[in-house]
Amino acid sequence: MNLRKSIGNLISEEAFYKTVLILLGGLPLIEIITEIIVRFNDKIIPSFFLPQVTGLFGILGTLLVVLYWLAAEPGKRKLRISDIFYFTLLFFMILSAAFSRNPGLYAGGDPFYCENPLHFLAYYWLYFAGTLIDDPKYRKNILFLFAGVAVIEGIFAFLQTFNIELAYSLYYYTEHTSYGLTQNSNYYGGLCIVFIAGISGLYIFSDQLTSSKVWKYALPAILAVLFHTMLGSRARLAWVGFAGLTVFYIISFAVMSRRDKETIKPAVRRSLVLLAVFAAVLLIAYFFTDYIREAAVRSYWEVANGDVEKVGTDRIYNWKMGLKSVPDNWLTGVGLDNYSYVFRESPEVYSQAKAHNEYIHVLVTQGVPAAVNYLALLIFAGAGAVKSVLNDTSKERRAVTWILLGMFITYCVQALFNGSVTYVAVYFWFIIGLIAPRTVIGRNKNRLFSSDL
Repeated sequence: MNLRKSIGNLISEEAFYKTVLILLGGLPLIEIITEIIVRFNDKIIPSFFLPQVTGLFGILGTLLVVLYWLAAEPGKRKLRISDIFYFTLLFFMILSAAFSRNPGLYAGGDPFYCENPLHFLAYYWLYFAGTLIDDPKYRKNILFLFAGVAVIEGIFAFLQTFNIELAYSLYYYTEHTSYGLTQNSNYYGGLCIVFIAGISGLYIFSDQLTSSKVWKYALPAILAVLFHTMLGSRARLAWVGFAGLTVFYIISFAVMSRRDKETIKPAVRRSLVLLAVFAAVLLIAYFFTDYIREAAVRSYWEVANGDVEKVGTDRIYNWKMGLKSVPDNWLTGVGLDNYSYVFRESPEVYSQAKAHNEYIHVLVTQGVPAAVNYLALLIFAGAGAVKSVLNDTSKERRAVTWILLGMFITYCVQALFNGSVTYVAVYFWFIIGLIAPRTVIGRNKNRLFSSDL
């Protein structure tokens, strides 16, 4: 009986919630410590520990999931659709790794850029954990965790726009460019706009989430700094993500205005305040930095060049080479995170380890069935979140789901031009789980499952 109680503590909603907080809240702190060490030890480089920590959590999380299923009493646990996706994700991941054209090689062998099977275990565990966390208090706290991580990232990114760095960028850097703790300005741009989506939602729906006036006044200031660093990343994909976020709120406000005008009016009012904040930052950036002009000039010359394949910093060429490999590798792909394989016969001295389009990357590296499964998961999660926003009678629960849906949509849009890396992707996979339709598990940590399952 005591053993069963102990197992119940390990696999409860509370246990999954706290384990996720430790990982997602700890990653930026680990990177800060690493970059401090870098200043005194040239044998350590930025991001040295992050892939290892993520992989360890992949193992730990998978063990928790296995224990979760083994501990269920026969007939007490129903298989949910979200559970099925967990197993299909695992299946296709293992299949593509086993039948890879370059077995054991991920992202060209770069340990700080690749996504190996242990990292995917972490992604899928985070997704699974998200489907189990239903307590409104936990879900609201997760949003504030995201805000806290965004503040930490934003502080370093803001300093970087003034050429003040804790260590150095591992992958790409030009002067006055922000990359936060991600080691690449494109990855920071993608992560930053997702955090902007989350904090914007916290401000827009602040009446339903907090009574603190200090917090309500602080959020626009935080967003102003983050928006500046987003522009400072020089990542045009972040602009695309921002456009997706804007369109999302316009459409959702239009739909919900017919259902709940009382909530929508203050939300729209706060949205206009944020637009004014963003417009002010945009004007400052236009007159005092080269962020906007440089992006415009770069885009112009890519189009004026006349070579379509050069558009988006050679993204069209990159995608074309990947898609050419699909007919011969449609079942299992060229191999898990093995995109560089498609350039083996490239007529140019050119190679990319990522597709810089996450959907094409999954299609090429894991195959058509895996890509269909992934898209089905995104549709399932997104549609479930929309249904919750439309039908949930609790304003607090609806606001949290609405905010998470905005973050989800924003990531999905910027993913059209970005690649997946562990430090950024962990947040997205957790968000997918949080918005996926779920069956509520018991919140009592001494009880394995609620009686209605």
